[in-house]
Amino acid sequence: MEEEQTKQPKKKQPPTEFLKYSGMGLQMAAIMGAGVMAGHWIDGWLAFKIPIFTLVLSLFGVFLALWYFIKDFLKKK
Repeated sequence: MEEEQTKQPKKKQPPTEFLKYSGMGLQMAAIMGAGVMAGHWIDGWLAFKIPIFTLVLSLFGVFLALWYFIKDFLKKK
């Protein structure tokens, strides 16, 4: 009976590095995908022949995703 009382409750282990960065990869893909979809929608709405907003917003999404990743990576160390 004493053994039952002295047992410590199990602490939750933090997610492994693999899980943390795979989730971050999905977030980055979502940010870039949102930029592409928004640019495509704006180009269709304005009826441009050259997909200028798709190009600009997709590049903006890439830079935003990289900034988010670098900011989070440096904060964790």
